Amino acid sequence: MSDSILNRVQMFLAEANKASVEVSDELIEEFGNACKDAFKKQFTEKRQTDFRYRMSNIGRPLCQLQMEKSGAEAEPMPYNAKMRNLFGDLIEAAAITIMKSAGIEVKDIQKKVTHKFDDKQINGTMDVKIDNKVWDIKSASPWSFTNKFSEDGGGFESLKKDDAFGYIGQGYMYGIADKSDFGGWIVINKSTGEWCTTEVPAEHEAKDAAVKNAESNITKLESNEPFKRCFSDVEEFFYKKPTGNRVLGFTCSFCPYKKPCWGNKIQYLPQQQSKSKSPKWVWYTQIDNPRVEDENE
Repeated sequence: MSDSILNRVQMFLAEANKASVEVSDELIEEFGNACKDAFKKQFTEKRQTDFRYRMSNIGRPLCQLQMEKSGAEAEPMPYNAKMRNLFGDLIEAAAITIMKSAGIEVKDIQKKVTHKFDDKQINGTMDVKIDNKVWDIKSASPWSFTNKFSEDGGGFESLKKDDAFGYIGQGYMYGIADKSDFGGWIVINKSTGEWCTTEVPAEHEAKDAAVKNAESNITKLESNEPFKRCFSDVEEFFYKKPTGNRVLGFTCSFCPYKKPCWGNKIQYLPQQQSKSKSPKWVWYTQIDNPRVEDENE
């Protein structure tokens, strides 16, 4: 199924490189309207600050949700965050237009869905439905495209290992709420324009886990369960060799609440063993093997 989507898109884009392709005025108008909506969404709509159960957040670690619900101070967004979000929305709009132009039947665009649990509900907005499956459209960095979503990078199995943003739970919840299967992700490399599809099994332990995790998180949040950090720090490796230092793991590194969670225990410093003039910066929790400055630096 995902191969069919990818093949048709690739054939359409390859044909567009050779000569003009047929795109209806109606689709061009739809794309223009989607771009306008994306700009309004990012720059004119009031940002919601109250805590809500959403399919985009409920699959995240409980400790992160507890921080968000408590009103803990999150890291300020960088000045370019709105631009980054806008790029994602515009790429999604272009992807939908391209798929339709390639003859793919795209339905239920931006459909609102709800999953009810006891007297609570989890709301979400799914991206599209193709061949009766829900698909999520993602724009990805070159690293994520290659190492997470692409087949060569491991696809679904790779994403399962480090799903810092709760993408798997989010996707399966969309499908469950829509009473449809979740197909997976249609991914565009935001740097190169390459496409890939990451298909998920229709029935998988991750699907049941998504529901159980979402409902468990709600139960614990509603009962105000005491805060407990979900992750420990990890051993640092440099060129596949342990350095003797400890750092935040992948999920914690991307969490906007790492500072109130870890407090003074963390330091954001250049990679201690790197001799590069522009070393990677790392969140350290323990430094037993500090950086030694080269006399020639």
